[in-house]
Formats: sequence, C-alpha cells, structure tokens
Amino acid sequence: MKRGSTALPAALAALVVSAALSAAVAELARIEVILAGKRRTAAVALAACDACVAEVLAALPAGWDFAPLIAGPDGRIGTGDDGALATPAGCTGSAGAAPGPADPPRALLRLEARAAGGRRALDALVGRARAPGVPALFWLGAPPGASVSGTVTLDGADADDASAPDWAGLAAPDAPDALDRWLADEGARVVSSARTRAALDSPPPPLAALAGRVRAAGPRGAEALVAGDAPPPSLALVPGDLVVSDALHGAGVLFVDGLLDIRGALDFTGLVVAAGGVRVAGAGRLAIAGALWVDAPGVGGPLLDVAGSLALRQQRAAMATADGLLPLPRRPVLLGVRDLG
Repeated sequence: MKRGSTALPAALAALVVSAALSAAVAELARIEVILAGKRRTAAVALAACDACVAEVLAALPAGWDFAPLIAGPDGRIGTGDDGALATPAGCTGSAGAAPGPADPPRALLRLEARAAGGRRALDALVGRARAPGVPALFWLGAPPGASVSGTVTLDGADADDASAPDWAGLAAPDAPDALDRWLADEGARVVSSARTRAALDSPPPPLAALAGRVRAAGPRGAEALVAGDAPPPSLALVPGDLVVSDALHGAGVLFVDGLLDIRGALDFTGLVVAAGGVRVAGAGRLAIAGALWVDAPGVGGPLLDVAGSLALRQQRAAMATADGLLPLPRRPVLLGVRDLG
C-alpha cells in the first residue's frame, strides 16, 4: 500500500481520538463544576448547621440533668412537645435521651439546617460542665438596668490560685456588648481588675429549681450568719427578705428567697443567692469571695441597687465547697458531633 493511502485513515483516526479526548475533558470539566457547586452548597449548609448547634447550646439553661429538655415545655413525657427545641431560622431540631447510662446526664440533639439550597443534619451530644454555675462573679436573671451610686469592685482572678482561669464580671441574658456598655457607663463606680474578663450572655440562673433543692436539703436559717470571723460552711435558706443591720460573716451557700438588704456589713465565702434582688445602703458593705446570683425582681423591685460598697472576687475553692453542700446547676457543654450528611 502506498504511503498516501494510509495517511488519510491515520489522520481521521487521530481526529476522532482528539475529538473524544476533548469531549471527555469537557465532560470532566462540567462534572467538576457541578461537584464544586455541590461542595460549596454542602459547606454552606454544614456551616449553618454548626451555627445552629452553637445557638441552640447557648440558649439551653443551666441545670442538673436534661429531663426538662427531653420532656418539653409541658414537662410531661409522652406528649407531642417532647424534646421540642427553640432553633434559629433555617434550622430545626429535637432533643432526646442519649444512649448509655443515665449518669453522667447527657442529651442527644438532632439538628438539621438548610442554606443556599443545601441541607445538612447532625447529632450533637450534650452534657453538663464540670464546674458549677457560670464563670462569672455576677449571674443575673435580667440585664442590669439600675445605676450604681456607690462602688462595685470586681476581681475575676482566683483568690487562692493565680494560675486558674479568670472569670467574667457579669453574666446575664443580654448581648455581651450591651452588658459591657453598662459596665463602662457606670464609669468609676464599677471597678474591674485587669484579670476580669468581658461579660457573658447567659440564660438566667435556675433559681426556682435551686430553691426547691435547698428546701429539701434541710437548710439552716439566718442564724448561719454570725458576728465572728470564719464560721463553718453551711447551707442556709432565708424565706422572704433578709435585712443585715450588723457586721456578719457566713460561708457555704446563702439562699435569700427575697430581697437581700445590706444596711450593715456582710462578708461571705461561697455562693450568695438573692431571688428578689440586692440592695446595699449607703453605709452598707457586701463582700463575697465566690459568686452572687440574683434573679429578676418583681415589678418595681431592684435587681441591683448599690449605694454603698459591693466587692466580688472569684474563689473556686469556696464554690467547690458550696457545691459539696448542695449540688449546683451546671452549664450545658458540647461533648461531640456526628455528621449525618
């Protein structure tokens, strides 16, 4: 066969192969564009689901277990609202009991987010923090609206362990920026040490549930506060208001089921709880090594009215002692996440 007779078929074959390769490359490029779009959509949906987990977790109240969450708003197991969760826009979810033993308490949140045309679902395992309460000196049931005419001193450094993590000065159900603005607006009347961290947005302390546990534990009364220094730690409950007119000392847990009214002086080591607000008169002084939890007051009542002196300093050992007298509520924490796709 002559050379010219083979050149044309070879050229045609090369053309066919080239066309096929071009088509394959074009198809691969098209598939890659589609996959890239799907990856972007999946990434956006996954980010939305992560944000959903963060918001839901931040809104869960402190407590002892997750029975109220699993029972739902009506507090009864086996009804239609079991495990109902308040979720942000674009996110749905529910809560249920976690598999395994009941202790330590855990809950399983199943969340689904939709964003940018994509969908992502995951399971989030939630437990309770090791430390009681929140890492803040003040834990308020409402944003602090009242002004301070006296002096408030906040020290987030641990009184016994300088290497311990610092605490925030304030935790309340409001944006941290708004809480920090309140602290700043008080000017020299609120003095925070360099080791006092920024304010925290937190659900209110569960003082109604805590009050029930205090009553059931057989507490002492106001006699737990004494004139002498360094009284032994104890669990004390004062029904109604407590007026302190003298110089008193206490330690452990003091639960005032009304207004804590300081006209004299009270030095306390541990946890002080005031379900009806705190008032410190012009000549009064309240000093706490530990934490102060205050519930939202009734209509017209003061949440925090300080004309005298109020000083708070972190002391983890004192809070641990208080927790030993009566188990205190703990924040929810994320233990793990499983992506369901």
